Amino acid sequence: MHAYHLGSKIRQGGFSLVEVIITIAIIGILTAGLMTALSSGNDSKVTALFAKAQDIAKAVSLYEAKTGCAPSRLDVLFNKALATTTGNFCGQDTTALYGNEDYISALPISAVGTGNGATGALDLTKTGFANAYMWITQNYGVQSYDLVISGLPVNDQEALMSKCDGVDYTNGTAMPTGAAIATMPCVQSGTDLVMLINKY
Repeated sequence: MHAYHLGSKIRQGGFSLVEVIITIAIIGILTAGLMTALSSGNDSKVTALFAKAQDIAKAVSLYEAKTGCAPSRLDVLFNKALATTTGNFCGQDTTALYGNEDYISALPISAVGTGNGATGALDLTKTGFANAYMWITQNYGVQSYDLVISGLPVNDQEALMSKCDGVDYTNGTAMPTGAAIATMPCVQSGTDLVMLINKY
């Protein structure tokens, strides 16, 4: 003889519609949070890189004001032994004028060496960008000097350019190219981002 209980229901396998909706909502919230965290981390890296580039641009200007000569390699800014005719654009030894002052904190020197004219390039690995480096070149068009940042992925170039120019280039807006370097603080040149030092 089997006993039956009135009012009891046997639950069948599977999830109810409400459970499925709640699960999907939770996954959506977690995914959005992760994407925000990743985006925030990348933005902080670009912000730190832009701040470092501004510091270096100011250091170049200070060095030039003190010595009358701009450095042709950025490691001159923290290595007095390099302040010779081969370390400066004007071809003069500025050692006597350099004093004991360091213009920036020492940064790792890129293993890229002299690639693209990047003698004494600064390695940007410690700022969170693998295979990226920064070097200096002379801009004859405006009688000034440029910082060249090489090796950044396109999305990081766009984010850095946005901070530099104050225009949002992360939404598909075309970035200014090398021809605009005389008037814009930053331009894109091939796979490089170029910052006009005298704008800082």
